[in-house]
Amino acid sequence: MRHTLLHYYITNRCNSKCIFCDIWHESKKYDANPEDVFRNLHSAKKAGCSFVDFTGGEPLLHPELPAFLKEAKRTGFITSVTTNCLLFRKRAPELDNLIDLLHFSIDSSDASEHNRIRGVDCFSHVIDSIDEAKKYRLVPDLLFTYTNENIDHADGVYIIAKNNKLMMILDPVFDPWSTDQLSPKTHQKALAFSRRSGVYLNTAHLSLRAQGGNHIREPLCRAMDSTIVILPDNTMALPCFHHRSFMLPIDGTIDSILRSDEYKRYRLNQGKYTFCEGCHINCYFDPSYNYMMNALTWQSIHAKLRYAWTKHIQYKRPIPRRKCVTFK
Repeated sequence: MRHTLLHYYITNRCNSKCIFCDIWHESKKYDANPEDVFRNLHSAKKAGCSFVDFTGGEPLLHPELPAFLKEAKRTGFITSVTTNCLLFRKRAPELDNLIDLLHFSIDSSDASEHNRIRGVDCFSHVIDSIDEAKKYRLVPDLLFTYTNENIDHADGVYIIAKNNKLMMILDPVFDPWSTDQLSPKTHQKALAFSRRSGVYLNTAHLSLRAQGGNHIREPLCRAMDSTIVILPDNTMALPCFHHRSFMLPIDGTIDSILRSDEYKRYRLNQGKYTFCEGCHINCYFDPSYNYMMNALTWQSIHAKLRYAWTKHIQYKRPIPRRKCVTFK
């Protein structure tokens, strides 16, 4: 089985306190060791990964992020980073042309509402970072995590995106320990809003939630088939980050871990654990849809094609390209 996505948690430090995230609560703070990251990038590429998402915490807090991005690009990855923008203007010169899929988190066009959700005063940093990105061949998407409370703020964020010819991504908030807490009315508003030009919503997420999420008797989750998750302490999280019940130290190659009995046991039971019932975590189901052959697959493909058409054809933004790299 060839994997698609490498979720690389390069730090669990964060300079915001988002109300729907608990990473900033973690008491022990780690930054990934650069030597481990370089070695794991090559190893994950051999395992089939074509995308790497450097995440956290706030990934721009890691001093070596530019070096990681350069190595990822050299190795043939399409790169992704999501940031709250608090450090973006300071670090933008180091990131020039290194991030293929850049996401700026913005939850309202009202500064006080955005800052309330993020737990820090960061709205102005997002707005200022849009202009800063243009100087360094970086094209951000505006990532709007919608909740029951802020869905009616989507209009203002859309205006900001439209005025700058940027894509707006609607991302439904998820609860890793419960069924979907968003109301049908909220999802209906998001679905109607997603029909606007320049707005991306993977409608497969809404269909998945409408049917109660993952069901352990007939599991849909393909988190372990599609995604490799590495934590800052150089361990691989099984079966996924949010429900990590086992962490395998990466002592050798990733490929050797993928062949281990422990990994195979977790992969055999992906989506079947008690905590998997009702699961609807976007970042794992998004790549999982590619490993199914059902209506969710086609909904996801259609949404991505629409995103690509608008961003790369209508807005004429560069298409991410991978280098061909041969490993001995």
